[in-house]
Amino acid sequence: MARLAAVPARHARFVEDKHLAALATPIEARGELVYRRPSHLEKITIAPAPERLVVDGTALRFEHDGRVETFDLVSRPELAALVEAVRGTLAGDLAGLSASYAVALAGDEGAWRLSLTPRSVALARLLRLVAVEGHGAEPEQIDIIEADGDTARMRITPLP
Repeated sequence: MARLAAVPARHARFVEDKHLAALATPIEARGELVYRRPSHLEKITIAPAPERLVVDGTALRFEHDGRVETFDLVSRPELAALVEAVRGTLAGDLAGLSASYAVALAGDEGAWRLSLTPRSVALARLLRLVAVEGHGAEPEQIDIIEADGDTARMRITPLP
């Protein structure tokens, strides 16, 4: 976690496969991730359709289909906890992650896995597990398993 916390900014490509029970084939999305300390996170989806999710502090902005939706994460604790699973991992914020999740770390610097299991009943109704795998200070994959069984796997490749 200390090595993750030492990285002031990240810029990466992502490929995300979402497996939804309602669909016969997974949905693949591609784009870029941007993280800047202390609390800025962007997920810029290029395909299949342009979208932009920007989180700064407790403000979340979602742009899609020419519309902009904004949320205050303070008033949406389950959404805040999901955002923190990613942002808190990138920030190396063990204390912040531990507030919402039971945290388990396995492996070593060569290959590690961070498992986040929701602490609250309300969050567990939405989310079963977030697992982040990587090496050194580089997260390489994020798996999200929702309570209904839908899954998402995001593979991350750092950009220079």
